[in-house]
Amino acid sequence: MIIVITGLDGSGTSTIAKKLNELDPNSYIFRTPSSEYSDRKSIDINIKKESDTAHMLYYLSSVVYMSDYIKKHCDYKNKNVYILRYLIDTVVSNRVAGTHINLDYNIYGNHLLEPDLTIFMQVNEDERQKRLFIRGKDSLDKTLDDEQIRNKFLKEFNQLLDPNKTIYVDNNKDINIVAEETLKRIYEFSNK
Repeated sequence: MIIVITGLDGSGTSTIAKKLNELDPNSYIFRTPSSEYSDRKSIDINIKKESDTAHMLYYLSSVVYMSDYIKKHCDYKNKNVYILRYLIDTVVSNRVAGTHINLDYNIYGNHLLEPDLTIFMQVNEDERQKRLFIRGKDSLDKTLDDEQIRNKFLKEFNQLLDPNKTIYVDNNKDINIVAEETLKRIYEFSNK
């Protein structure tokens, strides 16, 4: 399956993706934007300041690239592919910032891989803040310190997530337990 892992920054998306990949050894793991899009900080600082649309297209491009890469190089019909972030994150972030964009998997004639399942990581705010403090906050993390903006992100996610194709994961426990429980839920979902 194509499995997108998302949630607010600091909710444990990267950690759970790595653990799931370890527990599911034949799986793939990717992130958008990928390492090919290494100038992210400059884009977030310089480009966004001049053009919200150009900023959005950079992130949208990284999603198109990842979809095409997986189609060409991965056995995604027989193995799980875990993708950190992906299209929903680009859409949510840009909607909150005021740029109109729809969750549309058809982009300029290119049909993006659609997730079979989305895992939405949830963690209480105190724990999220502790994790961000340890790793160091970036500009989005600081933006999400504002409760109103954080609630806008959560509202957009809730509007866009398909309840029939989403698993909400409480990540306030030990990550090993969370990963094992999540993998079990993935298998249960895939066997429906």
